Amino acid sequence: MSATFMQVEGLRKTYQVRRGLFGRPKPLHAVAGVSFDVQPGTTFGLVGESGSGKSTIAKMLMLAESPTEGTIRIGDHAVTEMKKQDQARFHRELQPVLQDPYSSLNPRMRIGRIIDEPLRIHEVTEFGPHKQRVAELLALVGLPPEAAGRYAHELSGGQRQRVSIARSLALSPKCMILDEPVSALDVSIQAQILNLLKDLQARLQLTYLLISHDLAVVAYLSQRIGVLYLGEFMEIGNAEDVMTRPRHPYTQALIASVGARSGGASANLVQGEIPSPMNPPSGCLFNPRCPHATERCRTEKPLLRDFGNGQKAACHHAETITFRSFAAGAAADPAIHQPHGANH
Repeated sequence: MSATFMQVEGLRKTYQVRRGLFGRPKPLHAVAGVSFDVQPGTTFGLVGESGSGKSTIAKMLMLAESPTEGTIRIGDHAVTEMKKQDQARFHRELQPVLQDPYSSLNPRMRIGRIIDEPLRIHEVTEFGPHKQRVAELLALVGLPPEAAGRYAHELSGGQRQRVSIARSLALSPKCMILDEPVSALDVSIQAQILNLLKDLQARLQLTYLLISHDLAVVAYLSQRIGVLYLGEFMEIGNAEDVMTRPRHPYTQALIASVGARSGGASANLVQGEIPSPMNPPSGCLFNPRCPHATERCRTEKPLLRDFGNGQKAACHHAETITFRSFAAGAAADPAIHQPHGANH
């Protein structure tokens, strides 16, 4: 048995997009050859702006979309090489927690029915009576038993996200795909859900794939971080190394943004808009927005180079760019360190 829970190699997703009624299809490279692995019981965080390819990767990991190229392995099994009917058993091992708990919960169903829906769909009886399993799951996420009889609109945003987490846990998965799990919540509630996810991971030995545009959220939960930009990794490494010794200017700008939000300095904030993946810049993808860009950056694409301890970055000038650490500012973010409560 492999010691790695998930291994992703050369993952690509290309869409053919037609502009106008008679326009010729043009390729849109949403994900352009990313590779990473996730160890059991750990969190791998994918961070980047909207349009960076994070959610497309999540869809491919959930087998909702097929990769154009590349392989996804779960344990010793290459699930992307299996027939569709053989992939079905892996759906139980990977369950999603989506961004907006209100839109993802059926407003016409009571909470108990929502939580036991996966059990009914998969005809699962191994956890005992469904009513008993629902009560166990509600307790696990910090909700009272009477919540089973309520509807989604009767709950707060934080409570609805707890229901979403309970539903995802119903089949006892090994991994959860967390797609912007707190971005739709009030700042005061975000920390409670993050702490709940951390508690559940330790208690149930869960593996997480966390997707977020917020580097502070990713750094709080993750052991390793991949920084995505236009479908490619600009940097990847251990969370501590990425946060305290970022090698790529894009990573530095994201961290500086966290520092600015937490009252730190606002230098090196990322400027401008992310380019269209239909027309990516030549050379380094980040060069139009990078304060350190040179002619080489505009003409020669940098490779993802190893800087030791598993940290890699795709930057021609990574050795010479200095950066003042904003890790302390990220760690002090008030959204991250509020105490865990179950009544919100």
